[in-house]
Amino acid sequence: MRALRWSLAIVMLLGACTSAGSTVSSSTPTGTVTQPSTTPPPVGAVLADGTSLPAGCAKGATASQTVAFVSAGRAWALDPRTNALSCLFAVRDPGPFAWGPQGDRVLLADLRVRGVAADAPNLPPIDAQTTAFGWGHPNGLAVVYADGPGVPDKRFMDDGSVETLSALPAGTYLQIVYHPSGLALAFVVEHAGKQAIWFSTNEGQEPERLVFGLHGTTFTSLAFSPDGQRLWWIAEHAQGYPELHWMDLGDRTGFTDVWRGSNDTIAQGLEVSPSGRYQSMTQGADCADHRALIVQGGAASAAMPFEERPTTALGWLDTTHVLVAAGGCGAQTELFSADAGGGQPVALVSGTELAAPRTVLRNAPDTVPAPNSSEGQPPLGGVG
Repeated sequence: MRALRWSLAIVMLLGACTSAGSTVSSSTPTGTVTQPSTTPPPVGAVLADGTSLPAGCAKGATASQTVAFVSAGRAWALDPRTNALSCLFAVRDPGPFAWGPQGDRVLLADLRVRGVAADAPNLPPIDAQTTAFGWGHPNGLAVVYADGPGVPDKRFMDDGSVETLSALPAGTYLQIVYHPSGLALAFVVEHAGKQAIWFSTNEGQEPERLVFGLHGTTFTSLAFSPDGQRLWWIAEHAQGYPELHWMDLGDRTGFTDVWRGSNDTIAQGLEVSPSGRYQSMTQGADCADHRALIVQGGAASAAMPFEERPTTALGWLDTTHVLVAAGGCGAQTELFSADAGGGQPVALVSGTELAAPRTVLRNAPDTVPAPNSSEGQPPLGGVG
């Protein structure tokens, strides 16, 4: 079995100034109406200061350009503090547009991989109908993905080869996430109409069921804490409300209830901030009802409380700022940096088609907590 490696426009004043009594000659033919010059509307997105996207595609993105978006057939990277902008590459079908943990490679449609650094991979698309995936950590040396019912596969970045994780239980894999160390995986698996959360090594060995759903409970999102000590998830209860939980991976015999959402709604898109202090998610059963939320200490607040458009939490730009998209639902979006501490959201760019954080994972753990519970002891009670 193969092991994962670390790896002013210039404004022209038309006309003439004359002194009193002077005569102005004109070369315009009699009867011809001169149309005023007009500036064409901007193509693609517009930055918050009114700057349009440049016509060219100058490369050279920096690590501080943590806001990535797609507009006008290209992928772009923006520094949310300085508005410094770089064009990354031309793209026709961005697919999931999911960035690896070092921000140097991105997953596009059909598992195509595009690198934006000299040593980053560029892999062609493959014939796979991806239903869930997770980038390898901490360097993005592989992608584990599900292609319909069965067991997941793993695509390696060095040569594009694919390996099947055959030791995992068969089912429909709905969520896949890597432990920040890169040494383990967590999955949401559906089998016979019931869902459960499983845990395994990074090669799919030693699979262990951690949590199971009762009475129709499903699981919409998974996320590890940055230190790798906790596994977080959102459970969608059959009674019609979402709930946020975490499990101590050094115990695995129970879990903690953190937050309960509104009735008759859904929460998804869970992300934990790099400090582990905050969690972000999007609540709303329909797109028009989506609201980006920030959770701290079990209490949730709107990331953009005065925004009337739908809002979606896309992920963390740093320890206290989450990238939020306003609009969408078949239309273009406007991107904001929302402050988890309650500061005023900062507008970044409007007219985007797709966006995602492009951040760099730092200080990743190098171990996975071992459970203290006796071998084979099941979790207490499931999630019902």
